[in-house]
Amino acid sequence: MTSLAQAVFIGSLVVTLLVVVLLVAVAVEHGARTRRLARDARRRAELTPLVHALLDGDAGDEAAMTAAPALLDELVLELLPQLRGADRTALQSVLLDRGVVTRAAGDLTARGAARRGRAAVLLGNAASVEHTGALVELLGDRAPEVRNAAARALGKNGDAAAVGPLLAAVTAGQPLPPGVAGMALLDLGVAALPSLRAALDAGFPVAQTLAAELLGLHGDPASTTTLIALVGDDHRDPHARRAAAQALGRIGSPVATAALADVLLGSGHAPLQCAAAEALGRIGDAGGLRALTTGLRCAPTVDVRGACADALALTGDAGHRQLVAHAQLRSATGEAARSALDVLALSRRPARQAAAA
Repeated sequence: MTSLAQAVFIGSLVVTLLVVVLLVAVAVEHGARTRRLARDARRRAELTPLVHALLDGDAGDEAAMTAAPALLDELVLELLPQLRGADRTALQSVLLDRGVVTRAAGDLTARGAARRGRAAVLLGNAASVEHTGALVELLGDRAPEVRNAAARALGKNGDAAAVGPLLAAVTAGQPLPPGVAGMALLDLGVAALPSLRAALDAGFPVAQTLAAELLGLHGDPASTTTLIALVGDDHRDPHARRAAAQALGRIGSPVATAALADVLLGSGHAPLQCAAAEALGRIGDAGGLRALTTGLRCAPTVDVRGACADALALTGDAGHRQLVAHAQLRSATGEAARSALDVLALSRRPARQAAAA
């Protein structure tokens, strides 16, 4: 065997040995992971009766609960978001008694961003209103993931005092994404409504826009008057006015018809006019029908005419008759009417097919 052949043979042997070692290492790691998972599953099964006893108000031996491993805390934290009322309160007390909440509160000022974020998530799941102030401070954290975690935690803990800071955070120097703030504010529920109404007249336009959107999602009738004032104010931000128009449409009060009609026929801002038209279609009263018909004929842009036609399709038979009449015109108005009728026909087809079946 030549020296070259010997070198090739030795090299192949070394590579083969390395592959074998690698396969053995993978097998060992896989086996260890399988054993860890099995051990965790076994421990979870052993701790599940204790969790059920806690929910039933019969914890049994308190010493056993105190001595339980950290896996008990994980089980409780996994269950908390699914619970309400007395069950949720019972498990929150477990986290307090075991010092989990206290340790998490201490980690809110940790050096590592991941640690601060995990602490905020835990406090949110624990619904710890005692730490609202500390979580509010994290809305200005240098790490965006920590700011987001703090916002979500504030939404889960149910403290209405967080509404103002959450709205302010969307326009801070290190801003919170409006979507994250909005979800947190929705999680706070109806407790946030008074502060959201007040925000329509205060703060930056971004916060006013977000407040209007949320009030519309809640369908809050108590905000109607303030939303009408916002949508009709030519000096206010058009995005905030558009959000107010959309909110009024969701609330559905005919009290808003006159203001929305004025915006549709006179604002000159096409996205706002489209939102006003949609809102009038949702409300569906006679005054809105007249404004939408006028907009269909006279609006200066195709988008607004189309929005008026689509809104007329929402108003029932009276709107349908207007669309049919205008569909005969050979103009942009007629084209918008025909398009709306086509969409309306498509939306009705499944219902007709179901009725025939």
